[in-house]
Amino acid sequence: LERAAVAHFGVKAYGVHMNGFVKDSNGNEFLWVARRSATKPTFPGMLDHLVAGGQGQIGCMDNVVKEAEEEAGIPRELASQARSVGAVSYRMKVDEGVKQDVLYVYDLELPEDFVPRAMDGEVEQFMLWSIERVMDSVANTQEWKPNCVLVVIDFLIRHGHIHADQPGYLQLLASLRQADLS
Repeated sequence: LERAAVAHFGVKAYGVHMNGFVKDSNGNEFLWVARRSATKPTFPGMLDHLVAGGQGQIGCMDNVVKEAEEEAGIPRELASQARSVGAVSYRMKVDEGVKQDVLYVYDLELPEDFVPRAMDGEVEQFMLWSIERVMDSVANTQEWKPNCVLVVIDFLIRHGHIHADQPGYLQLLASLRQADLS
């Protein structure tokens, strides 16, 4: 079934999403953020991950490595250091029907001097943002592609930037696993 058609049938789809992050010499974290091309048919100009793609007939890690090279010019040797860190799921009403996705989540710590390159025309630009800027953007704008913001929130929780003492913490955790993960 073509990935674009799955919402028409309410069928679950799967994907891989990779957070690319950098730690400076002081231990501060930064996240690579992509701005989608204005010519993309879906979510043009919105914020996105460094690497993401639909999960097809190859293994998840092989897909991450392939997408990293195709989308951001990340060499295979570097991309293969990505770590599988979990999954998020969601169910969302769209014009075509119901979109149900499970996203396998990966993190890749990148060298401070590495700069991704838009390779396939899907990304307008890559930006290295401070965690504070990422958190402000997630909390106060609608700029993020809806499924990507879930993966970013998951990253912020796992890296200790969002914590249990913050209001709404448990609801936020629950929102990351809205659909069955099977």
